[in-house]
Amino acid sequence: MTPRLTLGTAGHVDHGKTSLVRALTGTDTDRLEEERRRGISIVLGYAELALPDGSRLSVVDVPGHERFVRTMVGGASGIDLALLCVAADDGVMPQTTEHLAILALLGVAHGVVAITKADLAEPARLAEVAADVRAALAGTPLADAPVVPVSAAAGTGLEALVAALVQQAARTAPRAATGRVRLPVDRAFALRGIGTVATGTLWSGTLQVGDHVEARPGGATARVRSLEVHGGPVAEAPAGSRVAAALVGVERDNVPPGSVLWTGPPTDPSYRLDVEVACLPDAGLAHGEHVEVLHGTALAHARAVVLDAGAVPAGGRGLAQLRLDAPLAALRGDRVVLRRLAPPGTVAGGRVLDPAPPRHAGAAADLARLALYAGDDPVAIARAALAGGALRSDDLVARGLLEPHAAAAALDAAPGVVALGDWRLGGPAYAAIAAAVTERLSARRAAHPHDPALPLGALLRETPWRDALVERLVAEGRVERAGGGLRLPGAAPAAVPEAARGVVERLAAEPFATHREADLAGALALPADDAWAVLAQLDRDRAIARLPGGLVVDRAAYERAVAIVRERCADGAAITLAELRDATDSSRRVAQALLERMDADRITRRTGDERIVRRGASG
Repeated sequence: MTPRLTLGTAGHVDHGKTSLVRALTGTDTDRLEEERRRGISIVLGYAELALPDGSRLSVVDVPGHERFVRTMVGGASGIDLALLCVAADDGVMPQTTEHLAILALLGVAHGVVAITKADLAEPARLAEVAADVRAALAGTPLADAPVVPVSAAAGTGLEALVAALVQQAARTAPRAATGRVRLPVDRAFALRGIGTVATGTLWSGTLQVGDHVEARPGGATARVRSLEVHGGPVAEAPAGSRVAAALVGVERDNVPPGSVLWTGPPTDPSYRLDVEVACLPDAGLAHGEHVEVLHGTALAHARAVVLDAGAVPAGGRGLAQLRLDAPLAALRGDRVVLRRLAPPGTVAGGRVLDPAPPRHAGAAADLARLALYAGDDPVAIARAALAGGALRSDDLVARGLLEPHAAAAALDAAPGVVALGDWRLGGPAYAAIAAAVTERLSARRAAHPHDPALPLGALLRETPWRDALVERLVAEGRVERAGGGLRLPGAAPAAVPEAARGVVERLAAEPFATHREADLAGALALPADDAWAVLAQLDRDRAIARLPGGLVVDRAAYERAVAIVRERCADGAAITLAELRDATDSSRRVAQALLERMDADRITRRTGDERIVRRGASG
């Protein structure tokens, strides 16, 4: 299906927005009794407008009262072009100006201005209002918008208004009908026999019956049972459609207004947003100021941390990190509106640069990263993200920086990128890690020639990509494996020192005496790490046998003990600790350590207070 465009009304309260929509579409968007009684819109209203060229616009009618600006932003966030209504009798009013500013902050660049109630004004008054409108539009994205006098009551000017809408619609790019589905929810209710129904204006993608969706940021999942677009059943709804989705597997409370239904890879709900801020001419943003953040149909409170200055001046631009009290499901490029809490009023708009940033205060590296995020070059965005460490393409998607179709190619195209399995690491970061590893191993070899290796955990912190990093370092000949650690290539342990011969002779002279490993290490007169490495080497060379509990015996003594156990346990018999102690003329401690070493070597197996020889055991 072809993506639709969404037309949103804007303007001061009682300037005829709803009456004009009714005259254009035949639909009364005032659904509430209170709205009809008071003659003003309170909630969002919806209609469909068929244009002469055969296309259709989804129409969002927003309230004009200053008390309902939050609702207005929720409706305006999904629109593609605006219908700004200015009453001929009142002219430009405060909410006219605020709504016009909000449209600019949300990036709405096309639209039409309707001077409503034209039948109540003389030509001179209409000309005066038109001039005031042009002055209000100056400097905004709608500066060149057509201005059309109309009367919903008399039916005059409607054809000219529709012609202007056709012209503006032709200039407006439709939303993407491919990729991730995002449907900000503005209403959720339950219907008997149907279940939960969520409604909203589809921002992107194509939603289909049978799709599985997730409500972000809450995480509830559901299946789309059926779809309606402007009251008619459809199998799929393209971007820009006004959608009602019947959902299976989720309660109404888990899909509240303000949540977003979407498909495709999940993103991380974020309590922080890095944004490019544009303040209104009469309002600035102070560092640390508390504001309301309006994003789609969602609202959160935040503390604004200005990153590149002490404050963003009135009419100025700057960078800020919004630290939220509730997570928002945002993507890079989304628009937000910032409003002060008291007195209430719109302060600024923001374009999301990083929807899931680390907590920071605007260091030079962070500002450089945000400068790259501000562009539309996927490779530059990937390069900036790599400055924070290794990434997979899914991480770029999960952070809301890039869409899935662009992420993998952008990562691989980033200059100097290093492949680590599924992960990618920036070239400078890889070079720094490799240099640090080889420097530490070089220092280790110089300080401990008998033990030149370091455990992996002492060299590299545990990460999902550590094993792939080690494989690359080994493949490049920078390091080699040594047991469970790494060492420099060719850095084998130094030869066993002459002092080690005395240790072996001492053990042989008293084969089953209590020899503590710590005492023998001290006798080597080497640094501690080297001394332990020499004892380990003697064990590997089968000159000694290191036993549990920090004891050591001559290797020949250990083998004699093994022979005694095998002999005593012939034909399925067992041996006790006391029997081995007596047979070797040793202490209970040494006998226990000998048996525990045999258990570890899988020669014996303990059963109660006895040991038996394992079937097929060798040693």
